[in-house]
Amino acid sequence: MKSRIDPDLYVVDVCGTLVFDDTTLGLLSHHFARDAARPLRARLFNAVSSRRRLLWWAFAVAEKLSGQHLLKRFAVRLLAGERREALDESAHEYAKKLLADRRIASVWQVLEEPFATGRVVLASASLDPVVAALASLTGARYVASTLEQRDGVLSGRYETDLTGRKRQALVAKYGESLLAGTIGVMTDNASDCALVDMAAVAYIVLHDKAHRERWQGVGANFIEIGS
Repeated sequence: MKSRIDPDLYVVDVCGTLVFDDTTLGLLSHHFARDAARPLRARLFNAVSSRRRLLWWAFAVAEKLSGQHLLKRFAVRLLAGERREALDESAHEYAKKLLADRRIASVWQVLEEPFATGRVVLASASLDPVVAALASLTGARYVASTLEQRDGVLSGRYETDLTGRKRQALVAKYGESLLAGTIGVMTDNASDCALVDMAAVAYIVLHDKAHRERWQGVGANFIEIGS
């Protein structure tokens, strides 16, 4: 699908838009699996992140009631005491795997020329190490959620969470001029409605046809990749 509008800049979500994975959980799974010295941590993470496990369902219910991303915050707590550089190494490995095996092809068809001409900024609530690695490998700019650290050691807490705050993060990092031209937005997240509202052209990625109901009244190009 090709829009007649050719935006000056594409603001692109990552998880479920650029790639299939939830890259916060994917990065942590990859990172913990690399650490043979702490196998119990990997087992605990797997116990809470697998949909086949009771703990995952307990978190799912708690998240629905609270409206908060409790599973991800719990998973990030498992990083306490970890050196940031070790997580960065894992993120670079994982990002290369994502680009090799987990791209959403129909999205990349739209973005092939914008990536080639440096007109893409990744805007994700996923963790900074993996979004930074994806940006580096694709030549894009980016904003992402950041992890609290001191002297290069992670505390196991978020410093900033960009959920619903991507526009503010883009302006804070790059200035108002970044969004002054014609903007294209590509996302699968209803929490990105503020970005979609300001877009000259929007692409909404649907993993299920039923998800179209979330976007009633929104003028957008829909990319259906689910049933």
